Amino acid sequence: MDKGTLQQIERGDLVDNVVHEITEAIVEGRLQPGHQLVETEVGQQLGVSRGPVREAIRRLEQMGVIEKIPYRGAFVTVLTTRDVKELHDLREPLEGLAARLVAEQNGPEAAAVLGAIIEEMRAVDAAGDQSLMVSLDAGFHDTLVELSGHKLLQELWVTISVRLRTFLLLKQERMYGTPEEAAALHEPIIAAIAQGDATRAEREARSHVAKAGRQHVIDWMNKIDGNG
Repeated sequence: MDKGTLQQIERGDLVDNVVHEITEAIVEGRLQPGHQLVETEVGQQLGVSRGPVREAIRRLEQMGVIEKIPYRGAFVTVLTTRDVKELHDLREPLEGLAARLVAEQNGPEAAAVLGAIIEEMRAVDAAGDQSLMVSLDAGFHDTLVELSGHKLLQELWVTISVRLRTFLLLKQERMYGTPEEAAALHEPIIAAIAQGDATRAEREARSHVAKAGRQHVIDWMNKIDGNG
């Protein structure tokens, strides 16, 4: 592990901070799939003892982000085509529910918040880095779930969000032809929410995820075949 992979963290809830730092390193590509996490090395880089690191790795294993292999250690999870399909299978109903709740509860206000993210997408340079667009795209869906106000949905979404961001970065390809295209694909969801049309908001959110899921599975299969 390179010395600059992880950054020292502030004191406080050490375990939560370690979880956050490792997660960010994964979604930003500083820790690649298959990379082994050695407790002593992680602790040294973060400036904490092995105890919080051990507990953080345990939590990340429960989330599916880290995989423990007997007699070998803890490794960043390597996604398979099945993982990608299951991710989107689960995203579709959950994001549909979130969109419905947001439209029912605070449509216009939520639409403005989501619209601001879309405008950030449009402002991205067409030749900009992949990580920025991944952050904005995943951030849109994170915000949609957050605005739902549904506590259990938000708790379930934590794991899904990490896996979604990880997958999008591991694709190592542009998700959309242009930033405008990225923005346009999200606009039907915002329009339905702004009008308070809960049924249409749910339908648009599910349709968006379903279409993305089909394409992502194809892309991932091609990626695996290409690496083989």
